[in-house]
Amino acid sequence: MNRSGLKERIVDLVRREGPIPFDRFMEMALYDPDGGFFGSGPLRSQAEGDFLTSPETSGEFGATLARFAESEFRRLGRPAGFTLLEVGAGSGALLSPLLTALDWTPRTVALEASPAAREALRQALPAVEVASDHRDLDRFRGVVIANEVVDNLPVAIAVRAEEGGWAERRVWSDGADLVLVEAPVRSEVLAWLKAHAADVPSGGVVECQLAASNWMGRMIDLLEAGAIVVIDYGDTSEGLLLRRRRGGTLRTYRAHHLSRHPLDEPGSMDITADVDFSALARAATDRGLQCKLYRQDDFLSELGLDGRRAEFRQRELAEARDGDPMERLRLRSRVKEIETLLHPRGFGDFRVLVATR
Repeated sequence: MNRSGLKERIVDLVRREGPIPFDRFMEMALYDPDGGFFGSGPLRSQAEGDFLTSPETSGEFGATLARFAESEFRRLGRPAGFTLLEVGAGSGALLSPLLTALDWTPRTVALEASPAAREALRQALPAVEVASDHRDLDRFRGVVIANEVVDNLPVAIAVRAEEGGWAERRVWSDGADLVLVEAPVRSEVLAWLKAHAADVPSGGVVECQLAASNWMGRMIDLLEAGAIVVIDYGDTSEGLLLRRRRGGTLRTYRAHHLSRHPLDEPGSMDITADVDFSALARAATDRGLQCKLYRQDDFLSELGLDGRRAEFRQRELAEARDGDPMERLRLRSRVKEIETLLHPRGFGDFRVLVATR
């Protein structure tokens, strides 16, 4: 792992080739095997790492998604070889309680780019198939789950010009430093912007999410029948227009806090942007899938999580009257975890796209 070497290699690259698109920079900064944030280094999604997601917050998240997997299993007629694929499976914090909650055992595959995470998965879930590339997988009937994956797919950056056109921001070198410069927009980026960002005002910055649409296409190619479940922060194209900061939604994280500009220390921090769920849904409906978009709190409540919270509260009250104080604290902790998953200004405000075929 050589993060300073990664920055030097990027500087050398732009000096040889000229300014490179931001999505190419982001791909290297996150996934380069020798210095990329996910492509090298330790497991990121844990308390000692850089961020926590819903599965690390509570095992109830995975256990609740088990109910969705069960409903798809029944909808498809309980097929032999039903497969559960988690993309970006991290430490296994989602799959472990999900599989425990099922009373049957699906074929389970964990797709993970991080070598450290793949090793953690093999240790924690030895019965689960672990893969690093979707091209290693055959088509299947089942469910694909991607929790906080799409926000890390590389994005291009575009800015709305005064005259109504667009410019693309590319990565260039200023001595030993990396800087953003404006350049003509690529045709494929312009097509995406016309489809999903036409109403952005002059000066507005947009993350063009072509890689996300391409990723959805690859998941659809794998799925003979079943569902793709994408859970992440973001909104519809219209919602992003209303909520988006003028400078866009791109940001970085390190050690559970917002970090520096992404060009400062490539490979040392997470780079992420709000997901445009309208664009993601369009990629699915264009391929014939049916799509429904939820808030996370609504989606999990429909699957029974709000009822689980009520159950734990009743049990906590019973323990408070004449029970075990330690059991009361354990139940109170479960209630707090569920409340975190459903909080309307936190995880509850995440979006869940369910695409079925």
